[in-house]
Amino acid sequence: MEISKITDENAVMLSLSGRLDTLAAPALAKEIEEIPATCDLVLDLDALEYVSSTGLRELVRAQLKMTKRGSFSLVRVQQGVADVLRMTGLYERLNILS
Repeated sequence: MEISKITDENAVMLSLSGRLDTLAAPALAKEIEEIPATCDLVLDLDALEYVSSTGLRELVRAQLKMTKRGSFSLVRVQQGVADVLRMTGLYERLNILS
C-alpha cells in the first residue's frame, strides 16, 4: 500500500492506494499517530483496492482516536471496499462522505 499525505493547519488527508492488509496496516497506524492533536483526518480511499480484517480494525482505531482529537471521515470509497464495509456493519458506523 502507498500512502500520500496532504496537510494544512487544521486537517490531514491521507490517500491510500493498493491493499490495506496485515502488512500495510502498521504503516497507516504510524501515519495516524503522527497527526497533531488538533487536526481532523480524512482518508481518501479512491485508489484502495482491498481491505482485510486487519485493515478494517485500523480504520476503526483511527476513528476512535480521531473522535477524541478532531474529526474523522472517509471519502471516495470505491465500491469493493464499500461492500466490505457494508457486510461488516462498519459502513453505518464510520463517517463516510460522498
